[in-house]
Amino acid sequence: MTKILLCGILLSLTAVPLILSYVLKRKYRQLTLQLQKQDDTSYYECMFFDFNNFCCKPHLINKEDCGENCSYTRLQRLLRYIGSAKKSISMCVYMITLQQVAKELAEASSRGVNVRVITDKTMGKTVPSQSNLQFFKKNGISYKTSPSVNEMMHHKYCLIDEKDPVGCKVFFGSLNLTCQALCKNFEAICLTNNQEIIHRLSEEFEEMWAMF
Repeated sequence: MTKILLCGILLSLTAVPLILSYVLKRKYRQLTLQLQKQDDTSYYECMFFDFNNFCCKPHLINKEDCGENCSYTRLQRLLRYIGSAKKSISMCVYMITLQQVAKELAEASSRGVNVRVITDKTMGKTVPSQSNLQFFKKNGISYKTSPSVNEMMHHKYCLIDEKDPVGCKVFFGSLNLTCQALCKNFEAICLTNNQEIIHRLSEEFEEMWAMF
């Protein structure tokens, strides 16, 4: 009986600190998450392209909008986002044919912004993409394509000032930077300054930039 009692006491003395440690760690994690949520100043803006945008191609050509959800309005939003860059733009996109985007990148480069573009090798060989890639080269914009036509580079995101803890931002989603995507596809894109998302996407970009 004494041995059983001693075993029980020893077990209690061993188990109680472990349980207490687990409870305290769990409480600490909960408090940390609560503080992070309180300090989080991230914003998230989502844009969707659907059948409401399927008549917007003339608006891109004529530079006029049909409302806040118009493809032209949303393109202008993305162009302002890109144009806000002060130090760097790291764009990774499967296909880029919009001349408006190419010109915005060139303007940023002329201001001394470090502009880098990664695109898919196969898509980069299409006539519209080739025109933009030649334009990039002419305007001192560094670009790379995926190493093989057998490996699709299907990312679609653009990092703005990703090393700036205050001014960093990104847009990402399913949207290619093409007229087709803006006016004929069902697409979604998110704009945010969430640093964790930006950090992860930046790591992916740097890995591909070094590898390609």
